[in-house]
Amino acid sequence: MAKLKVMSVELVAPLSQKDEILALLQRRGDMEIESAEEFPGADAGNSPLAIETDELSGRVSAALGVLSRAAPVKKPLTAMLEPRLELTEESYKEKAAGLPEAYALADEILALDRESAALAAEAVRLQTQAAALEPWKNAEFSAREGKVGRVAFMAGGVRKAVSREEVAAYLAGALPEINCIEIELISSDPEFTAFTAYCLEEDAPEVEQALREYGFLPAPECGGSPRARLEETARALRENEARREEIDSSLTALAGRRAELEFAADALSLRRGHIETAAKAGGTGRVFVVSGWAAEKDALRIKKQVEARFDAAVEVTEPPADADVPVILKNGGLASPLENITGMYSLPGKADIDPTGPMAFFYYFFFGMMLSDAGYGLLIALVTGGVLLFKKNMERRMRNNVKMYFLCGLSTVFWGAMYGSWFGDAPAVIAQSFFGKPAGYNPAPPIWTDAVSDTLNVLIMCFILGLAHLFWGVLMKGCTDIKNGSPLDALFDTVPTFITVIGIAPVFFGLFVQDGIPDDYSRLGTVFWNIFITVHRALSGVWQYILIAGLVLVIATAGRHSKSVGGKIGGGLYAVYSLFSGYLGDVLSYARLLALGMATGVIAQVMNMLGTLPSNPVIKAVMFVPVFIAGHAANMAINLIGAYVHTNRLQYVEFFSKFYGGGGRAFEPFEAKTMFYRFKEEL
Repeated sequence: MAKLKVMSVELVAPLSQKDEILALLQRRGDMEIESAEEFPGADAGNSPLAIETDELSGRVSAALGVLSRAAPVKKPLTAMLEPRLELTEESYKEKAAGLPEAYALADEILALDRESAALAAEAVRLQTQAAALEPWKNAEFSAREGKVGRVAFMAGGVRKAVSREEVAAYLAGALPEINCIEIELISSDPEFTAFTAYCLEEDAPEVEQALREYGFLPAPECGGSPRARLEETARALRENEARREEIDSSLTALAGRRAELEFAADALSLRRGHIETAAKAGGTGRVFVVSGWAAEKDALRIKKQVEARFDAAVEVTEPPADADVPVILKNGGLASPLENITGMYSLPGKADIDPTGPMAFFYYFFFGMMLSDAGYGLLIALVTGGVLLFKKNMERRMRNNVKMYFLCGLSTVFWGAMYGSWFGDAPAVIAQSFFGKPAGYNPAPPIWTDAVSDTLNVLIMCFILGLAHLFWGVLMKGCTDIKNGSPLDALFDTVPTFITVIGIAPVFFGLFVQDGIPDDYSRLGTVFWNIFITVHRALSGVWQYILIAGLVLVIATAGRHSKSVGGKIGGGLYAVYSLFSGYLGDVLSYARLLALGMATGVIAQVMNMLGTLPSNPVIKAVMFVPVFIAGHAANMAINLIGAYVHTNRLQYVEFFSKFYGGGGRAFEPFEAKTMFYRFKEEL
């Protein structure tokens, strides 16, 4: 359990070296920089350089997005495990020399994308135009209305299928006084009928009104014959498509230079971070001042490196007691993968110890107990173990996540073997269904007991483990008090609680063992049970005295901070009530260890049963494999999430509540926040 000692760092250097020093600190990424309260700097986060940087960053990001659409990169599932490419200071400077070309490349890509978008919009317009002209492709007119001598004509159509006779009959009925109306059918389909109506010039207004009432839509203006206009449109569409194909080919070719844009994106991100941090620096016309925080070891390395390379002075001091010091966690072994779990809850406050190490054993233990299938655990351990073995260059955060699931997988194998669950009861089902073994035969029996059928045994084990977990939390409270210079608080907050709970525990556990356990303990198959019964019976004659002693101590000590006698007694009585109600609820909460383990086992057994339902051996064999794979994959996925969520809950609600306050501020180093590249550590 380790909260690193954080030191205050103050750096003073000539203003001319400001950019180089900040670049060094950014590459190192192990110092948090605070805004200067004295000698405020002149730089601003919205300076012209910052605006230019944001504008360039937007263009580069947009260009990368265009390339991702035009030439997507197919990455394997293992790509997320790969670390970012490493850069040294020298290689970064070499690549940075090509940034103008990268910006020009981004502009070229964006110009092609804009042209492609304009062509796509134009193609839609041309296609719409062609669709409107299609019914008129056989027409010879060059205008949709007009006259020849005394004869007027109107070209158009209706949105339905009609015949020439139907249109003529409609007009004859609508205009019985007009005899000279001729209909020429151009085309007809279920959605649109195109025709031209001819009449005398003086009758044109009435005919037009009647056609409008019939749903007549004038033909589109085409500036010539529809056929010629359709040919022009088709030619324009072909040219449009050819140009878009050229653009797609150009973008695909430019995708080979994607790495230039990726470097430019990271370089601009570095520049933006540099600008924001420079705005925090204080100074005068000749010097600049940077102050902040770093772990003690890193602070000394910064001092040594900066003073060796620059005309700078670095002072490393102990922070004042009231300083808002950030929290840096550093754990090893089993605890390091769980730092993210602590961070999701809250980082340790000034008075707290780091809870990551204390919770590690129980975290893995409970996770395995809830997932509880050795087959699932073996798969998880093999996959994550293989990743750890062959992907040794993973970045720390990803490596910790993989390591956490590897250790959880090992714990799951242990508990699955204890329960005899290997993909549920798959060994017994396969042996009996496909190899003719008799009912009851099990080649992989439980080492301890079957959680599905022997729930009482497992439930009591869950309560005992829960009580141990809670006691561990109370012990951490004592350690926290000692760390903060309050040994009496450590004594009075832990010992009375231990004595009281130990005194009441036999009563609670007696609810489960009275008249319910036969004399033949060996049939339960556990040394644990014999030990438990022995201890339980040994305490049966003295538990009440232990309980009375604990209650007296709680009443005498819990209200010790109150100034009045009544307050002390009232505080003690309230503490007794809180102790009983709190611990009862907390211990019962650990029944979820059984519930989730049973859920995994029961669903796994159901999947195995479904796979062996057919009586025909051939059909049974064919059906068993897909049902086994799909069913167990779904069961493992669902219960993996459940085990993760409820293991976290037991830590956050039951364990942390006994000793942990939280509220610490996360360390936010000035670092290279990049997506594609990372700097090698500078020693």
